Amino acid sequence: MKKRKLKKFVLPTLYLMILGIMTASITFLSKNLLDTTVSEDEYYNYSMSVFNEEEEPVVNTEETPTDALVSMPYTSDKVSVAKEYYDTKGASETQEKALIYYGGTYMPNTGILYESDETFDVVAIMDGTVKDIKEDEILGTVMTIENSSKLTTIYYTLGETKVAVGDQVTQNQVIATSGTSNLGTTKANTLLFEAYVDGTLTNPTTVFEKNISELK
Repeated sequence: MKKRKLKKFVLPTLYLMILGIMTASITFLSKNLLDTTVSEDEYYNYSMSVFNEEEEPVVNTEETPTDALVSMPYTSDKVSVAKEYYDTKGASETQEKALIYYGGTYMPNTGILYESDETFDVVAIMDGTVKDIKEDEILGTVMTIENSSKLTTIYYTLGETKVAVGDQVTQNQVIATSGTSNLGTTKANTLLFEAYVDGTLTNPTTVFEKNISELK
């Protein structure tokens, strides 16, 4: 029986097809699994998916007096900043210090992470309504407060809560104690604090010591 031979162009064609499939597969995996770059446009969606399951924070329709100055979320003088807010337009060195390392991944900090050697009281930065209290696997107890139609604040890594959903709180009222977290702090007690102005995630340092009419 006469053996059939493959034509000369068949094997090169097969090699090229296999090489093309392998190249496409590697490109796909690299793009979808290995690319850890977060663009400025994607930043907030990425951050929210890590720190908060809510797509958009709700806002209160009741106005806080515009002459009231926003206070800090704690009163103890033994509290310090562990991680600053991650500013997409900030210097690279500043951005690096604002990254949180968790589970083998570096994530941009969406608020300010405070820490202390001792348990400290967490307070409302302004009058408002407690809209939600929930437990998060990574961030512990999370509390959302609507302070006005312009300002919403979220407190993470809380310890013991002192208020309930639906409660009206006043500025500097103790709403909880600090809790523990695994967000790269060096001290035992922490608080991660976020601020939203007109529904947009905002650097909390631009909110403190301002009145409602000055918030942007």
